[in-house]
Amino acid sequence: MKTLAIMQPTLMPWLGYFALMDSVDTFIYLDDVQFAKQSWQSRNKIKTLQGPLMLSVAINRKTITNPIRDVKISDKNNHTKFMKTLVANLGKAPYFEVCESIVDNAYIESEDFLARFNTGIIDRVASVCGIETQRIFASSLKVEALDKTERLLAFCKNLHAEHYLSPIGSFNYLAQNNPFSDSSVTLSFQTYTHPEYAQGSGTFLPYMGCLDALSWIGPDKFLEVVQSGNDAPLTIEQLALANAA
Repeated sequence: MKTLAIMQPTLMPWLGYFALMDSVDTFIYLDDVQFAKQSWQSRNKIKTLQGPLMLSVAINRKTITNPIRDVKISDKNNHTKFMKTLVANLGKAPYFEVCESIVDNAYIESEDFLARFNTGIIDRVASVCGIETQRIFASSLKVEALDKTERLLAFCKNLHAEHYLSPIGSFNYLAQNNPFSDSSVTLSFQTYTHPEYAQGSGTFLPYMGCLDALSWIGPDKFLEVVQSGNDAPLTIEQLALANAA
């Protein structure tokens, strides 16, 4: 049974993002929706000695009304500032050089486009840790701009997927309008318990961007840790009951 998942191309996404990608046959980067300021599209967290720090990339203001795929990073100095922050807080981690190479190469190939930078990081992390899921940009599929729930089903039909695995954050709007209920495509929701890993000194902080884990545990252990957080997916009915309990 071919399984599909869809997520926006976010900056250094958390471990659950990679767990979702690893759990399906095809993963769509939803790059043709409106960019949202102060979202995970342009920022994420890393651990510092003082606690979590929100690390972001500066966006060219002339492009903020564009779809994500057309949003641009603001200036050439942004990458230098971004890397200085990573070095200052993760530079002593045993596998930081892997992350440094990933970010540098993603930036070089991005041509200052945010989505290309984000997916450049995601693709390289997936590659070094052994995730082989097929990845496709939504903008390349030319699926009609339907209601957002109907569009999820349209992507499944376009790619002949028989099952859609949704991030749990989509439950509320799918519960209100569930096009899968009258379709041959089945729907379930990812459930995930954030795993702990060796994270340097201090109290463990979950939900950091992926480069935190990769810097500390390295590519050989990354996927093992990611998969250790997987719980059994829930149907929309099971999740509704769990939320009501």
